[in-house]
Amino acid sequence: MNKINRAFVATLLLVATPAIAATEDVLPVNSDEISKYRDAGEWTVRANETRGTCFISRSDDEGYLVQMGFTKNSQYGYVGIFKKGADVEENDEAVAIAINGNLYIGSVKKLVHGASGGYQGGYVVTNDRQLRLDLESQNEMVIFPESPYTVTVNLKDVRNAIFEARKCTRELQSS
Repeated sequence: MNKINRAFVATLLLVATPAIAATEDVLPVNSDEISKYRDAGEWTVRANETRGTCFISRSDDEGYLVQMGFTKNSQYGYVGIFKKGADVEENDEAVAIAINGNLYIGSVKKLVHGASGGYQGGYVVTNDRQLRLDLESQNEMVIFPESPYTVTVNLKDVRNAIFEARKCTRELQSS
């Protein structure tokens, strides 16, 4: 991993009512009606008909699935990380995300229901605009959960994928 040149510590998810309410409204669950909108490079843009929002997702050869999206009003965004066949208990866990020399520290909401296809994991919900800007301008993101491992996410084509997800959400909301 590259040395973190500067540490910018931001709270991603505090146990605060607005953030928790946002998670209940926007986070995809495996029972939602989700369809493929289109591909954007290595990312897939998905329309969540149930929630009225769109998100991007990508899986890798190590069995990880990453999802990123926004609430309907774009006030909050989220990053979800899942592992195929992981044994997850529903609770909160500390997490750090390193990207663009910034270190974002917060809490991940672990969900037993996970994503479809046997993936289990959790979401980090944030209203930090800098995280989105960092995601759009970098090639990788490293996630450090409390577990004894790290996950490196390839961000190739993510800027275009985020653009397409916003376009998809606008189309869902206008129909």
